[in-house]
Amino acid sequence: MAAAPVRLPPSFAPRFPAPALVALAFLLLQPWTARAHVGSPDVFFDGQIGPYPAHIAIRMPSVVPGRARIEVRPQTEKPLTVSFLPLYSKTAIKNAPPPEMAAPVIGEPGLYSGDLWLMSVGAYSIEVRVAGEAGEGEARIPVNSVATHQLPLPPFLANVLLGLGSLLVFGILAIVYTAAGESVLAPGAPMRKPERLKGLAASFIAAVILALLLKGGWIWWMADEQDFRRSLREGAWPDLTASVETEGPQRILHLALGEKAFKPDYAIPLLLDHGKLLHLFLIREPARDVFAHLHPIRSGGKTFDLALPELPEGNYKILCDFTLSDSGISSTASSSVHLPPVPAATPSANSNATLQAPPDSTSAASSPVSIKPDPDDSWSLASQDSVSHATAAEASFALPGGRQVLWKAHPRLRAKHDAHLEFIFRDSAGQPIPLEPYMGMMSHAAILRDDGAIFAHLHPTGNFSMAAQSFFAAKITREAAKDSGSSDSGEMDHSKMHHGSTGGPGASTIVLPYEFPLPGNYRIWVQIKTEGQVLTGTFATTVAP
Repeated sequence: MAAAPVRLPPSFAPRFPAPALVALAFLLLQPWTARAHVGSPDVFFDGQIGPYPAHIAIRMPSVVPGRARIEVRPQTEKPLTVSFLPLYSKTAIKNAPPPEMAAPVIGEPGLYSGDLWLMSVGAYSIEVRVAGEAGEGEARIPVNSVATHQLPLPPFLANVLLGLGSLLVFGILAIVYTAAGESVLAPGAPMRKPERLKGLAASFIAAVILALLLKGGWIWWMADEQDFRRSLREGAWPDLTASVETEGPQRILHLALGEKAFKPDYAIPLLLDHGKLLHLFLIREPARDVFAHLHPIRSGGKTFDLALPELPEGNYKILCDFTLSDSGISSTASSSVHLPPVPAATPSANSNATLQAPPDSTSAASSPVSIKPDPDDSWSLASQDSVSHATAAEASFALPGGRQVLWKAHPRLRAKHDAHLEFIFRDSAGQPIPLEPYMGMMSHAAILRDDGAIFAHLHPTGNFSMAAQSFFAAKITREAAKDSGSSDSGEMDHSKMHHGSTGGPGASTIVLPYEFPLPGNYRIWVQIKTEGQVLTGTFATTVAP
């Protein structure tokens, strides 16, 4: 597997060694800032839990250990029993703690909620169990338990710690002085000059030792502090660099993932997510009129290459999703790159562009190519005039061939409220378009805020990593096989997980569960596949506080 461990934030458990107490108190008085995050910290699920269609929201803590707030809304009026169980990637399933019971929310019929402690850094799978008259079932939703903030120490508490630390130091010196000067005297006998000098000498030696211990504690704490700050996962992680090279008829995008975060000889262990190691999104800035969903191939331990389709020249934002196979942790790396003009005879990919040649991602130009494009690569070109700014009313986006995608009318979007993004795809006659699975899902969608601070990759099942979900399914299967001898691979058919008539093959409506974490202006790209062609609808919207 990997030659070096992945650097992740240490547990947020405070460590207060006595020699470093004064250094710690002074250090924690200093203010700290946090980096802007990429993506959404909270996790959403929409699917079947046994016989019950349900929506789940997991609101993640920003520190570790921390409490996750979980809300479950099954689609039934019957009373249910709901429980939550944290399954940690580094702990055997049989050693998991007892489940926590959810309670009905007063004044919100059908809503159950509860808190769940996540004690360690790493990947968890939250097992939500629902039981009632119709039966019982479970859903396992992967989450990342990582520190995204560093909590400040209140000034009052810092001053108290500093005072107690000073009292401790002076108390030790006083004990040493008295022990060295008076321990050999008879009870009640006064200290004379020799005893006082002996006590002072012992106190001096003790003070030197304490000073060295405090200095060592300070150095240790500063090193631990710097390591923690480097490992905070609120921003895009790890580092990502990109460059473009023209090779004959092709533009090759070269990517280096984690060159600064990992050792030179480290090979990043990756899980296949929908059959791909990486999901790369290219968005042309500042107009955001070009969107591409591409899939690089590995060329080295931390390097990847990609044959670019006919994306027009410009500056592009890069967002790269992946999941680590040794831990189940998923993340998004970010960068930017300038694409030069398109060379002659560039191979085509699935595209919405009206001037694009007929989409056929499996065919290539007659000129020799060094890297074959991925058959699931897709991109679209949408002018500013063609993008609807969706409010509460129904909005539409024109697709090639007279087809269109409608964003169904909805309440005004507000941050931290269920957005329930529902899209309907129709042909030129206004009839529903039958959808086909695209990389195992009925839809892929991307959401990006105008300032680039928030990015999310969505599916009808939610915004969690399908590769991480498969990681835990395989872990459970492997551990169960030790007793049962089962050879089940644990692979999951994600295209069938979305509940209701809108989610299966042949349907024409897509519902994406999501809550916008913060207000602002957003761009949404919704992708589906029909008749072997990938289509992308583009919308703009504003989210209120």
